[in-house]
Amino acid sequence: MTTTNEIADKIASEQNLTKAQAKTIVESVFKQIADAAQAGAETSIPSFGKFKISAT
Repeated sequence: MTTTNEIADKIASEQNLTKAQAKTIVESVFKQIADAAQAGAETSIPSFGKFKISAT
């Protein structure tokens, strides 16, 4: 399992950001995906997946 903190740590080191900056970005990306799903939109990220709330 990979955590938000682990993702942020990797981004921070790869992009020369602080861990706090990278975590803010990661959290923002996930929030945008969740907000789009709540609004009924589908988010598609190639080679990763599609996100949408289903009506089941």
